[in-house]
Amino acid sequence: MTITYLPAAGYETLPWKNGEGFTDEICLRPDGACREDFALRISSAPILESGVFSAFPGAERVITLIEGSALDLRFAKHTHRLLPFRPYFFDTGLAPVGTPDGGPVRVVNVMAARAAWKIAGADLLSGPALCDAGENGLIVLFAVSGEWHLRKADGTLELAPRDSALLEGAQPVPVEGAGQMLAVQMQREG
Repeated sequence: MTITYLPAAGYETLPWKNGEGFTDEICLRPDGACREDFALRISSAPILESGVFSAFPGAERVITLIEGSALDLRFAKHTHRLLPFRPYFFDTGLAPVGTPDGGPVRVVNVMAARAAWKIAGADLLSGPALCDAGENGLIVLFAVSGEWHLRKADGTLELAPRDSALLEGAQPVPVEGAGQMLAVQMQREG
C-alpha cells in the first residue's frame, strides 16, 4: 500500500483551461503530465457565476458540490442539477454550462483518461471506514470537513479540511474521523 499525501497548502491555483475561472490544481498524473495530456487529474474550483466548463476530451469526470446550495449543469440535450455531496459522473469532453443557484459554489473534480483509468465509484464518508484500493486500484480521498486520520504501518497521517490523499495497492487502510470525506474509487485499465 502506498499513501501519497497532498496537503491543501501545496495546491497550485491556476486559470481554468478556457480562462473563465480559477482552479486549485491538486494532482496531475503521471509525473510530468499537463492539463492537455493526463491519466489522472484532481482539482477543486469555486464557480462564482454561470460559465462554460473546460473540455477534456477522452476523459471521464466525477464532480461533487462541496460548498453552496446547487449547480445546474446544462448539456446540449439535458440539464443536471448538482446538489451538495452527490457525486455526478459525465464525459468531460461535453463541457456543460455551469450555473450556480443561490450564490457561489465550490466543487471537487476527479478526471480520468479512459485509456488509463475507470472511475468505479464515489462515496461520501461521514465516519470510520476501511479503504482498500485493490490490486490495480487507487482511491482518491478529499477531506471536505472535519479532521481525519489514516492509519498506516509507520504511524498516522492526518488530513485537515481540503487536504487530499491517494491510496494505491491492495491493503486495507483504516480511515477514522468525523465530518465529510469524499472517496473516489479508480480501477486501472489494461
